[in-house]
Amino acid sequence: MRKRSFERFISVITGFVCLLSVCRYFPDSIVKADSETAAIAAAGSYMGAYNPCNKQDDREVPYDGSRWTQPVEWNVPTINPRNYKGGIMLFFDKLGLDPDYARGKVQRVYFSLVGATEPVSLIKFHIFYDTRLTVKKNSDGELVNVGKAINDFTTGSAMIEEGQLAFYAYSEDTMLSRGSIFTIDFIIPENAEQGDLYPIGISYVDDGIVADTFIGSEKNAAERLQMTYVFTKGIYNGYIKMNGEKKTTTTTAVTVTTTTTRSVSEGEYELGDVNGDGLVNAVDASSVLAYYAMISANADGGYSEAQKLAADVDHDGLINAVDASDILAYYAYLSADDENIMPIEDFVNRKA
Repeated sequence: MRKRSFERFISVITGFVCLLSVCRYFPDSIVKADSETAAIAAAGSYMGAYNPCNKQDDREVPYDGSRWTQPVEWNVPTINPRNYKGGIMLFFDKLGLDPDYARGKVQRVYFSLVGATEPVSLIKFHIFYDTRLTVKKNSDGELVNVGKAINDFTTGSAMIEEGQLAFYAYSEDTMLSRGSIFTIDFIIPENAEQGDLYPIGISYVDDGIVADTFIGSEKNAAERLQMTYVFTKGIYNGYIKMNGEKKTTTTTAVTVTTTTTRSVSEGEYELGDVNGDGLVNAVDASSVLAYYAMISANADGGYSEAQKLAADVDHDGLINAVDASDILAYYAYLSADDENIMPIEDFVNRKA
């Protein structure tokens, strides 16, 4: 992240708070503190917050949209995320690594964006991770690396406590492009064994200073709707997993997969219905993201040929985050209860 003077840093944070209509002043002690202490105070000290990723039971931790609370300062009736017609997705990598190779190594994890439909100028997230992992600072001493999607934003990050980071970004209204919002470098434990899974994700936090946010400076109806969708349905947590079955002599290993719920016949498939349950929904979109993350790490994604055909909804010969975004957008379209539902192929072609 870019170096900046402490005075400019405090100015940016103060503007960030004012733009969010939070009528609080930073105590004098913040102004006198060093930059790291100020970052923690400005980002929102949330010491002792529940860390959903720190159960350390080697299971994936899905994003919990029920924690979202609509800001009272919006002063509007409760917004229904089903009214959002876009296909925005924010997602962490889901990575599988060979433990013999990964032990003690640094692994970069991406938090990426596809499908934003409204400008965004104010971003704040609380990031949680399994404390068996260790965050490695970059050469500038920062915990979080800025991604290309927000390259022109003023940014900052802080370690609230072990297992919890706060990240903010501020800019003029920007139509975010597809790409990474940020990356974090994690050091894999020296004692990592096959089957170990380290969850990494977002949990919505209102710390009493500035609640987590993802919105444009206008905060108009469209921007509020997009933010509501993001914090209820649009975020997908990730993990770093050591490939192989968990070694145990006391319990029966349970394999958890996000790529399929039942087998799909090799010769039969329905476009978008990757898991073959007769529905096209967010489960299929998440499955495609998991598959994409696996093949990006040169691992086997686990799809049958029929599943690959079902997942490639834009028929470009690739299975990636674009397909996942299209599936999610189609699911939002189906949820609108329109009388004349078009097939997913026509829906995707219409967007092209």
